[in-house]
Amino acid sequence: MLKFAQFLSAVFVLVLGSAAVTTMFFPEVINTPSGFNAVTNYGFTNLRTLGAPTLSLAVITVIALWRKDWVLLLPASLYFLFNFSARVISVVVEGYEPVMLTGLLFTFTLFSLSQVALHSFRKLSNH
Repeated sequence: MLKFAQFLSAVFVLVLGSAAVTTMFFPEVINTPSGFNAVTNYGFTNLRTLGAPTLSLAVITVIALWRKDWVLLLPASLYFLFNFSARVISVVVEGYEPVMLTGLLFTFTLFSLSQVALHSFRKLSNH
């Protein structure tokens, strides 16, 4: 189970890291398809700054993976939970659009898997 938790953590690092790198270095790739619609250089700067905390979460998750420490995996898990919660709020407030389903399913899956990894690391620390 520990190896599976480490594998899941590595997946989280890939997801968070690739999202951060894409946002920071290639914001035009995600601009229109994801609904940001930045039209000025400052808009792209704001989009790039979203990559910084995401990259921080990837680094913290790498440390969690290496140390097998559930507390260090908690920030990524909370990020997935809050991201999912924000998407649910958007569905309720703005109305459902079919394109929203992908984000909802993706973030809920990441949160669920992060809980599996978190509990596996936590079980290890209790022994």
